[in-house]
Amino acid sequence: MRRRAFLSVCTAAAIGGCPGRNQQQESRIVWVWLVNDRDDPYEVDVTIEDAGETVFSRTYTVGTEGNAANFQEDGPVDGPGQYVVRAKMDGSVEEVDTTEHIDGDENCIDVRFSLLNNGMEEHWTRSMQEC
Repeated sequence: MRRRAFLSVCTAAAIGGCPGRNQQQESRIVWVWLVNDRDDPYEVDVTIEDAGETVFSRTYTVGTEGNAANFQEDGPVDGPGQYVVRAKMDGSVEEVDTTEHIDGDENCIDVRFSLLNNGMEEHWTRSMQEC
C-alpha cells in the first residue's frame, strides 16, 4: 500500500519529478566569446549571475579588425553553477541561461555573442563533456 501511495505522489508530481529527485542542473562556463562583424567598435558589458547573484562583470571594447574584433574570456567563473550570462551591446541585451544548454552529461558550456553586420545581435552556445 505504501508503495502505491509513493507511486501516486510521483505520478501526480510528473512535472517536477519524484520527491528528492528534482535537482537543478549546474553548468560550467568554459569561455565567453565576443565577435564584432560591424564597421564600428562597440563596448559590450558582460555579466554572469549564479542563482541570481552577480559573480562576474566586465566591460570590453570590441574592435573592428582581426583580433580586436574577437575577444575570448576563458574560464570567467570557477566551478559549476546555475549561470545566466548577459551581454549588453548596442542598446540590447542578449541572455543565455546555461543550464538550458546542458545536453546529458555535457555540462561544459561555451557562449558566443555576436554583433552582426546586418545590425542584429545574436548568441550561440555549445555544450561538451570536458571543460
